[in-house]
Amino acid sequence: MIQDIGNSFFDNQFRNAAPAPSDTVFCFRDNLLLTNAEDPRHYPTLEDVEKAAPGGEYVYLFAVDDRRFFLRRGESGLELEGYDYLRVNMMSAVGERRDALAAATGLHLYRWYRDNRVCGRCGTPTVHAPEERMLRCPQCGNMIFPKICPAVIVGVVNGDSILLTSRAGGRAGHYALVSGFTEIGESMERTVEREVMEECGIKVTNVRYYKSQPWGFSGDALMGFYCDAVNTDISVDEKELSRAEWVRREDIPVTNAGLSLTEEMIQRFRQRGPEGLLPAD
Repeated sequence: MIQDIGNSFFDNQFRNAAPAPSDTVFCFRDNLLLTNAEDPRHYPTLEDVEKAAPGGEYVYLFAVDDRRFFLRRGESGLELEGYDYLRVNMMSAVGERRDALAAATGLHLYRWYRDNRVCGRCGTPTVHAPEERMLRCPQCGNMIFPKICPAVIVGVVNGDSILLTSRAGGRAGHYALVSGFTEIGESMERTVEREVMEECGIKVTNVRYYKSQPWGFSGDALMGFYCDAVNTDISVDEKELSRAEWVRREDIPVTNAGLSLTEEMIQRFRQRGPEGLLPAD
């Protein structure tokens, strides 16, 4: 999955640090990230960016091994010769997983900084706390931390079949699992039960946790669960799904488990069946 970066180490601890000329700088334009036009795995350095547009404001993001990443704030879209803007979710198709993890997490933090330039309580411009990743209102003292949205991915099992879905308006021919966000006052297990009933009209039992993953592309913390179907008749919520169907193990398309928890859960069921789903490894 996206966080599985082998022997590399993702260090998300905040540091009150200034960038050095060779440090990597992320420059965003909405959901687009400035990257090398010929090799999207390469991002500009502080030296590159400051030559094109000196005097930027930078904030430390994280490090991958000994490579430090910074965000250039307050830009609607810096132009840099030899670089172009690429949609961040396309980073999953190029480079290594650590590149995709860095791009997705950078996007997550960029949106948080962008959306909290002023205090939601009193409207005063916020400032960054020097000791941790927090924005503070100097007027009323409001403390703002990065927003992470909990959501579930659900593998609903019926014997040797699993419930596969396609999102309404999603990629044609692409299989997914039931998914949804946790609501206020709701446990993760209750989210599983509610989402499967709402989207497919199926009651479930034996809800068991599988694995989690960060998903910075949309600012989520995804939690994967398997569960068993009580009834098998499907009633599709067409506002959420274009289709939902029971698919036998042998009919599941073989794909690379790739970056997503969804793909890993589908392929794990294809390979191991209902008796080999847990524990996660």
